[in-house]
Amino acid sequence: MASKQNQCEMCFKENAVGHCETCGDVGEYCVDIHKKGKLFQSHTVVLFEAVKLHEDGGVKPKIFMQDITEERCKQHPTERAIFLCNVHESMICGRCLHSEHIPCVKEVVDLLKEGITIDCEKVNTMKSLLMEVKDEILLLKNEAEQSKDNYKKTADKCVQDCMELGNTIKRRVDELTSGIRDGIIDKHNENLTIHFHITKLCDEKTKWCDDEESKIDNFVDNNMVGHLYLMSRHFEKEASDARSHLKEMKHKHTLKGFDFKENNVILKCLFEDLDEVCEQQDEVTGSDDGNANNVFASTPKVNKTRRELTVLLNQAKDELDNSEKTRKQFEQELLKAKQDIYISENTLKELRDELKRVKQELYHSEKERADVKAQLSPLQDKIKWTQPTGTVDVKNTTDDYGSGIIELVFTFPDGIQTTHHPFPGKPYKGGTFTGHLFPNSEDELLCRMLKAAFRRGVMFILGKEGKVVLDGVSLYDGSVHLCRDYYDYPRTLKAELAAKGITEANKDQEEKLVETFTVDGSKSH
Repeated sequence: MASKQNQCEMCFKENAVGHCETCGDVGEYCVDIHKKGKLFQSHTVVLFEAVKLHEDGGVKPKIFMQDITEERCKQHPTERAIFLCNVHESMICGRCLHSEHIPCVKEVVDLLKEGITIDCEKVNTMKSLLMEVKDEILLLKNEAEQSKDNYKKTADKCVQDCMELGNTIKRRVDELTSGIRDGIIDKHNENLTIHFHITKLCDEKTKWCDDEESKIDNFVDNNMVGHLYLMSRHFEKEASDARSHLKEMKHKHTLKGFDFKENNVILKCLFEDLDEVCEQQDEVTGSDDGNANNVFASTPKVNKTRRELTVLLNQAKDELDNSEKTRKQFEQELLKAKQDIYISENTLKELRDELKRVKQELYHSEKERADVKAQLSPLQDKIKWTQPTGTVDVKNTTDDYGSGIIELVFTFPDGIQTTHHPFPGKPYKGGTFTGHLFPNSEDELLCRMLKAAFRRGVMFILGKEGKVVLDGVSLYDGSVHLCRDYYDYPRTLKAELAAKGITEANKDQEEKLVETFTVDGSKSH
């Protein structure tokens, strides 16, 4: 199969040995131009060589990886990223170092000067760790696969047990309802028997009435006075007997009504109990306080049934009723004992003595309280809160050069001086004070110290001219980047705050940095 070689797309005079994302395939001479020419510094070139022909005759490229120090800076494409900033965990160039990473200079590593070489021992250690991780992955995968099969069997068994439990409950319910059904059928059969006897008697008596009525009509029609006379002699008795038989039947053989009634209270308890008959339990596999075997959480066994507990409850009620009588007797005896105590002269004397002693102690306590109050009065006169009401707004922002800074803006509105200010009742002029800090851990601590000083009211006062001014604490209101004056400011500010009793030792590093809050000068003291 014939070999095909790509041609340089710049000079068209030599075979391509690499590829430029801007110019296309380039030859060896043009690659050198890319390395030396200033116009090509922003171009990205990847070298390759032909290692194997494809079936279509093309060339499969082999990419040569470049070390990280040969790569271009993302912000400055014409510069190589040869520095590692450990603070920001990023590769930077010399321009980045002198513009945005000046505070990180102690944590910046020059990869070219360090002479970093391949550490075979470290490489072997890293590969060994990777092998251990792969082994753990394989072990976990195998355990999961095995557990899946085992739990499949467990799931099938649990489902079967659940179905058997349902069938058992259903059989028991069928047994209970079957007895009720049989009882209902028996009652119905009894009513059918009674109905049969009543119907039979009624038919017999109806036939007797019809026969007797027919006889009477026949005797009257045929003018049989003698038969009618003989019949009338026993007719009332026979009618009375018939009526007695009807009353006896009605009294002894009455149809009995019945109904099917559900006990809603018992049903509710039953359904609630059914919820606890069985449950799905999660398996516990090898915890810190257990072993590696599978352990199931055991549920407490119910030793008493509801009926047994009901019997015990009734017994407890009876005992409570009996004990109530005893309690009343004890109450009467106790009441009598209390009456004896109250009327005791000795007890009254002890109570009077105790009351007298308490009054004396109370008198001494009041006197000591007055002495302490008198001692604290001069100290209270010396405590003055001279900082007026103001608000501070702390936020992360950028300066004119686009670099990040911490900005603190203290705002005081115009107001009237209180009793804690030099001239109470007179108006004073407010103002706005701005400070800038660098966004690093040291300056963030200074920011928290400034907020603490503001909260304590030791940062601002009212000057002689009736204006809000700083009281021994300075704010840096300029550019904090590449400024020599700012390097001495943190040390100066620490000394100023220490003189106010604000130190970095008692500042919480986890306190929220960015926030806005107001300190009320009329209430804070």
